[in-house]
This record gives sequence, C-alpha cells and structure tokens, in this order.
Amino acid sequence: MMAASSSNPYQTFAKVFSSYHDQYAEAGPSSNQLDTPIRFDAVLDEDGGLINALMGSLEETIRSKTPANSSGFDIDGDEQISAEEHQALLSEHRTWQLLRAIYENRLHRSDPSFVAASSKEQIHENPYASPEDIIQTIVNEDSELSLWATLVDHLQSRPLLSSPPPLEARHGYLPSTVRRTKAARSGGATSTPASLDPDFTVRDPHGPGLAGEDQTYQTPLLETLWDLVRHGELDQAIKLCEQGGEPWRGASLMGGRRWTMGGMTKDSMDVSPMEGNRRRALWKKCCRAIAKNPTLSAAERHLYAALISDLPTLLPACESWEDHLWAHVQHRIESRIEQRWRELGGFWEDESAYLGKDDHDVEIAHGGLEEVFASMAGLQHPGVAVALRDPYHVAQRMIILGRTEALFIQFSDQLLKLEGNVSPELIGPLIRFFAHLVLVLRTLDQPVSDSSANAIIQAYLTILEREGNDELVAMYAACLREGSGEESYARFLRAMDPSAARETRREALSRAKQHNLDVAIIAKETVRMVLSEAFDDIPSLSIAEPDITAVSAGLTERDVYLIRTIEWLTMMDETMGEALIKSNDVARYFLALGQANAAQSLLKTLPPSLLTLATSSTADEDPEDHLLEHASFHRLFSVFASHDVVDDIVARQPKVTATKMEVHNWKKGLLGAVEKVWERTVELVEGDWLRFRVGKGDEHALQRRKELSLIQHTFIPDLILRLHNLLLTHSALFPELLKRAMELIQIVAEEDNHIYEEFLPRQQGAGAGRLMVYLEKVREVGLEVLKSGGGDAFGVKA
Repeated sequence: MMAASSSNPYQTFAKVFSSYHDQYAEAGPSSNQLDTPIRFDAVLDEDGGLINALMGSLEETIRSKTPANSSGFDIDGDEQISAEEHQALLSEHRTWQLLRAIYENRLHRSDPSFVAASSKEQIHENPYASPEDIIQTIVNEDSELSLWATLVDHLQSRPLLSSPPPLEARHGYLPSTVRRTKAARSGGATSTPASLDPDFTVRDPHGPGLAGEDQTYQTPLLETLWDLVRHGELDQAIKLCEQGGEPWRGASLMGGRRWTMGGMTKDSMDVSPMEGNRRRALWKKCCRAIAKNPTLSAAERHLYAALISDLPTLLPACESWEDHLWAHVQHRIESRIEQRWRELGGFWEDESAYLGKDDHDVEIAHGGLEEVFASMAGLQHPGVAVALRDPYHVAQRMIILGRTEALFIQFSDQLLKLEGNVSPELIGPLIRFFAHLVLVLRTLDQPVSDSSANAIIQAYLTILEREGNDELVAMYAACLREGSGEESYARFLRAMDPSAARETRREALSRAKQHNLDVAIIAKETVRMVLSEAFDDIPSLSIAEPDITAVSAGLTERDVYLIRTIEWLTMMDETMGEALIKSNDVARYFLALGQANAAQSLLKTLPPSLLTLATSSTADEDPEDHLLEHASFHRLFSVFASHDVVDDIVARQPKVTATKMEVHNWKKGLLGAVEKVWERTVELVEGDWLRFRVGKGDEHALQRRKELSLIQHTFIPDLILRLHNLLLTHSALFPELLKRAMELIQIVAEEDNHIYEEFLPRQQGAGAGRLMVYLEKVREVGLEVLKSGGGDAFGVKA
C-alpha cells in the first residue's frame, strides 16, 4: 500500500511521467525529459496509458480526502479539504478523461494507415446492408461526425463518484390504482375507468386518473429513466421499467435501436439474425408526438425528447454544462446521420419511408461545435453560466475545439491574475494541471507554443517550490525551452476577439512597451501568424476565372477578419512599410478570388499617410513595386467608380416634361461621364497594368506573380466588356460612341498591348474562353456601324 504522502498529485504525477518515459521513450539525449514524444498508444490506452495513470493518481487523492460538509459522498479517507478543492479535483479528473477520448479519435484518424470505409460504396456493393452497419460506416468516414460521437460517448459516461438518482423499488403495474379500482367496483361504483391500460389517463384526462402513490411515483421514475437515457444506460432503463410493472414503456425505449441482420451471414452464426427496429422512423414520429404533447407531464416529455434528440423539448431538462453540450451534440449527430441516410438511399431507407416517415424530422442542425458553444454561451441557466467561467470547463471546450494553443496563450496571460481571481488553495492544482497538459501534448508530439508553455512551466516550478517539492524542480525545469517575449505577446494578440475596437487593440499593443518588448516586431508577428493561419483555411486559387463580386456587395466574417488584421500594422509609423506589403498581399488575394468588394474595403481602411511613411519604413530593399502595386489597385477601383457615376447620371434622367436646357445639360453630363470611363479604362489596359517587376527580395515572388497574372486575366476582360457594353448602350443618344467602340476593338487587337491574350483561357483545351463572348460583341458593333450608314464593320468610310 502506498504511503499517504504518495497520494500527493505533485509527487505521483512526476512518478507517472518518469515511469512512462523510462519505459517508452527512444534512447537519446532527451530521453530523460518528461516531454519527450512517445508512441501515442502508450499515452492514450484506455486501460494502461499515461493519461489513465494520471487519472488513477487523482482518483486515489480524491478517495483519500473528505470534502467539508460531505455527507452525500462515500469517500474512504478522513482528511478534509474544501468542497471547492474536491470539485476541482473531480473536474480535473473529468478533463483528463475527455482529453484521452478526443485525442485517441484524432490521432487514430490522422494515422497514415487509417482509411475509412465509404458508406456510398457500401450501399453500391450491397443495397441491403443493414442500417446499423451503414450508420457505423457513416460515422467512421466523417471525421467531424466521428469526433461528435466520441464526445457523446464521453458525455454519457458518468463522472467519478456519480451514480443514478435513487428510486424506490416497486413491483407490479400501478398497484395503488389497481387496488383503488377494484375496491370501487366491488362497492358498486360506476365511475371507474373501463380500462387501466397505459393510455387511460390520456384518453380521459378529466377522469379519476392515477391513485396518489402511483401518481407520486411517476415523476421520480420518469426522471430516473431520463437520467439513465442521458448517460447511455438504456439496458438499465429497460430493466427498471420491467421491474416497475411497465414493460410496455421499456419496449418503447428500445425503439431507437437500429435494424440489423448481421447474424444472417456465415461469419456470425452465433449472433441473433434480426435485431432492432425496422420502423424506427415511425417510432421517432411517435416519440416526437409525446415530446410535443402539452397535456403530458414534463418528465415524460423530456424522456422521449432525449430518445430522439428533440432539442427544443430536451433543453429544459438539462441542468449542467455537460447536459447541454450532450443535448446539442447528440441533436447534431442525429440530424447529420438522418440527412446522410436519406442521401444514400438503398433498400432499407426506401422501406423505412414506406413503413412510416417522421414528417417533422427535417430540421438540419447548422454549424458545428463552435456554434454549439456559442449557443451555450447565451444561456441564462446559472449552472451553465458558472461552468463557462470554470477553468477546467474552459479547457475542455478548447480541447474539444482543437484550440489548445489558444488555451495555453490565454492561461499564460492570466497567470499573474490568478491570485485575484482564484481561491489560493485552487491555484496550485490548476497550474499543475496546465503544466502537465503541456507535457502530455508534447509527449503526443503535438504543437505547443514554447513561449506560453515556458510561462506555465515556470509558474509550476514556483508552485513546486512553495509546496516543498524541491526535488522535482530540476525535472520540470528541463522541460523549459528557449522562447521569445515578442512571439508570446503576438500570440496573445492573435487570440483577441476579432471584433475588438481599434482603440482596444491599440491599448493591448501599447501595453507591450511596459515590458520592454518591441511593439513593431509584435505587430508584424501578429499579422504574420493570423494571415498564415487564415490563408490555410480560405479557398485556394484555381485555374478557372472567378466571378467578380460587385464592390457594393457585403462582406463575410472572414473578409472582415482579414481586413482588420492589417490594423495591427497601421498603429505606428515604423510598421507602415510592412502594412503596405501585407495589405497588398490581402488585397491581391481578394482580387485573385474576384472579391472586388473586400479588396476595396481593405484599401479604404488604410490611413492616408501610408504611402509617405511606407517609403521610409519598409524593410524591403526595393519598395517601388509594392507602391506601384498599391497604386494599381486604386486605378482599378477608379474605373469602377467612374461606372458608378454613369449609373447615377442615368438614374437621374429628366422627365418628359423637362425643359430642353435640362435635357441638354443631362446629356452633356452623361457623355462626359462615359468619356471618363473610356479614358480610365483605356489608360489602365494600355498601361501594362500590374506588369511590373517583382522585387528579388520577395520570398513569395512566385505566388505573387501567379496572383497578379490571375487578377489581370480576371479583371481586364471584364473592364473591356463593361466599357464595350456602356458604349453600345448609349450609342443611340451619342452615335459617336460607335467610333469609340471600334477604337476599343483595335486597342484590344494590337499585338503590343497583349490585351487579347487575357481573353484566352488559362488552361489548355478549355475552349475559346471569353474571347468568343467579346467577338460576339464585336459583331454587334459592326452591325450597328453598318446600320448607321457611317461606314462598314472594318472602319472603312463609305
């Protein structure tokens, strides 16, 4: 038996890590470090892995200590700790349990040898494959759905020291009601129910109903059944129904099991050939009717809502953070599976629709886990609100979302404030948890920020010294790595709310000066990290020409996020050069995707002093190409702006009752506006727009040239076609515009301008591209010239 002191998690955690690394780490200079990577099954094995050993250490500690006022707990020891300390240990135990489940799923699926089966191919090969088999394949092939299922499995498991609510054991069907009815009938009463079947109170809600004891028993029974269903203990719930004389209710709970005929194959002769519910859709319809029936008790409605994940009816029954998370995720799983099931089709899907369809089961749960947590953040439920602020629940949320890097950054930034926000007795265990979370992820060879990890490990060294564990300090100090204060603070800024006001951002950046950090490096690193991460998530460039988004169109959240990222570089003079370069990068990417609206919005956010300050502050040896590129973007939008002027004048066309002078002035203004469009467009297309030399110092020169070429190929034909249509549209009022249209044809055709090349498709074998569209426009102009009698289609005077 281990000594009492060995229950101290500071000691036992160190022993667990040392033991596993001594056993599994490969020989080498760093093999004796606690964060050396080892194979992930040694860390994640459910029975004998490192995380399981950490949980065992915590469980030993929990069982050896008694929380104050703990009459409801069955704990072995008698050493008292505060109720808050006891709950923190339980929360930490639960968080390790979640971490093990989540990373087992992720790392297993990221293994190169992992290949998920295809449900589509499964249906194609065997249209009669059982629903249970198909659903399992659907879950396995969808990484997001697989993660959700793993999360639900975790949420359905009972936390340490928890158990189902106690319920008095009863035998026989409604014993009190049966006795009352028999007595009434023997006394000659005529108002007794004709039948005591399960629905007699629903058919006659104003009748005698259940006897007092039976009525009193129904609510705890249904609440216990809900708790068992909530924790995935369906067999126990069915058994409880049978013991309570309600086997019919147990049968109704079994309806959710999907139909399988797995036992009918030669390889599974020992399995029951037919199990589950062939009419599951009809069963869901019935459960939904019960859940939506306002005449039934809330407990009964909640029970059947839980069986089918009917979220609106289910949420009122949820009390804890985990209850709400389970309800939301289970609802999305059911919705995603049903949607995919219908898309796949097959024999059983067709039969299911024929046997009985749940017409109301059409809701598609939009969004993933981010939307789930956003929804939970808006709840007014006190239990959920408290949990959302609890550091262990925050850690669980970030682990689920795969954002442990941001979690470490946020926690390391809060280290100095812990004493003011957390009870003194909780600080040590909390920092111990985060320090070992860093080490576990490094052991799994997962990316962990050195700077934030250093801050957390350094804080843990302080705790070890304070707790008298000096012998462990060197062991953990060996896990410290070289880091950069600027990089650490930049990561903090990157994790800020994207919607934070500019002044809030400026204050956050200026605070770095108090710690002698280089704010220019911080701003540049912040933007670099944000753009690097963002560009990994946004659509990549394709060979095909994208559609051009009108400048008047609204922006997406992603667009606003990228645009606002450049703000970090426009808050000080010394980063204006970098602001010019990065704003060009973002604008260029927007335009390469055809997003003229986003590119123009970005340019409008840049300060007027940008060009002046950028010339003197840019780190680029040759800033001329960046300045030229910036000016080129403004030239593009000046063309768009000149088109807007024409549209505005056309919208103000004089009425029939207008005077000749008003009509004359309007025509004069319109012609002048059209001429301005002509001038700006021709100046752009004849001026080698975006055909400048990319600086040798540009590390992304190849990608930049590719994007510039795609922008030319996207916008030059568009500008030509716009101008052509404009000239032709107004040639009825101004015949001289036909001559302009003919001049435009010659400009496009001139070899020196290379304009016609932009009309050709970028990909070989893709046809004539937009050239055929323009040639048809040329034909239209030629016909109009012939009709006017002023010459022929080749510009030869009659």
